[in-house]
Amino acid sequence: MRFTSNLTRKSVSRVADQRLGGNSGLTPPICVTHQHLTGYDEIKPRAPVDAGDGTHAAPIGALHVIDMNEGLPRNWDLFYPASGPALSHRSIPAPRVGAATVWHKDALYMWGGRGGPEMTPLDPYQVGVWRAAIEFSGWEPHGGFGSVVWERIAASNEDQAPETRSYHTAVAYDNKLYIHAGCPATGRLSTLHAFNLKELMWETLSSGPEPGRGGTCLVATAIPGSSKDVLLRYGGFCGHELPDTPGVVDVYFIAEDKWWTVQPAADPVHGSPGPRSVHGFVRFQSNSEKTSDAVAVLYHGERDASKLGHAGAGSFWDDVWLLTKDPGHEDPLSGWGWRKVDIGGGSAPEGRGWFPSASWVGPNGDTRVILFGGLLSSNTRSDELWELTID
Repeated sequence: MRFTSNLTRKSVSRVADQRLGGNSGLTPPICVTHQHLTGYDEIKPRAPVDAGDGTHAAPIGALHVIDMNEGLPRNWDLFYPASGPALSHRSIPAPRVGAATVWHKDALYMWGGRGGPEMTPLDPYQVGVWRAAIEFSGWEPHGGFGSVVWERIAASNEDQAPETRSYHTAVAYDNKLYIHAGCPATGRLSTLHAFNLKELMWETLSSGPEPGRGGTCLVATAIPGSSKDVLLRYGGFCGHELPDTPGVVDVYFIAEDKWWTVQPAADPVHGSPGPRSVHGFVRFQSNSEKTSDAVAVLYHGERDASKLGHAGAGSFWDDVWLLTKDPGHEDPLSGWGWRKVDIGGGSAPEGRGWFPSASWVGPNGDTRVILFGGLLSSNTRSDELWELTID
């Protein structure tokens, strides 16, 4: 369905539902080959479920896959681990919640997470970096059109790996996997680490502005009009929703290893986005003149936390915002702004949180924003898959 406004033109479409139970837990990623992948998440509060946990007659380590190409039927498929059913503890990642996954070049990478309602820490081997290579083929004996090859990536300095945690955020940029914030056994973190995917080495970087938080999001991008590569951070939860001042964005300059905080100009009509956590925040690019200055999209997320913690559902935002940067401002800390995207009435996803930030770049070079699963205010896990285009 198409919606129009004086700001932008949008298309919000419900692509497909995953008829295997709703999901939340911040794990599934999106990849640039038009495939939306999901594997490790939750259906019941804090109870990890793998795509192949035995319930659906598939081995642990299987991934659900959907092709996002508009020219093909959008149906879910199940990719089995290439190593077959006899999988050991060391050859496949254990089911978990609160892990972080990213797609980089030709593979999926996962780090962290915890297990079960008691949030039991995973052992050091399991919590490390896992790589999943997707192999597409003809019809497989189990019924799928491909398989997944898992590999535990050993760091040359495993003793310097980040502290075990869940509900952190991760992003891949320039052959590095960045791990930020999250919830360890007690408290919340603001640390930032990078794992070099070529040298296989961990590096401790400058921590983000306090307070420590879980459920935040990072976007990796280059500032328009400059050569600055940055990580953008919005929101999170530290006992209350962040940021304390609506609209504030933390900016990490990669080359300088320094954080700065900026206050983007408010939308002249709608103001600034409110505090939130477990939301969507993804890099944005567009060939449209109206949105060429946009660098990121912020959407949905938890507005007020449940008094039951992870066992309950709070209230959620259902809004969409563009974060813009005027390329005419040479100062990388100036020229930021917020622009609310009015998606109008009609068919649109219900407000939610606890879903993965996900997007892909379509054939025309424009970002497609993905909203999959999540927790609704009714405390039910959604199985919906939505796609948003902004042009």
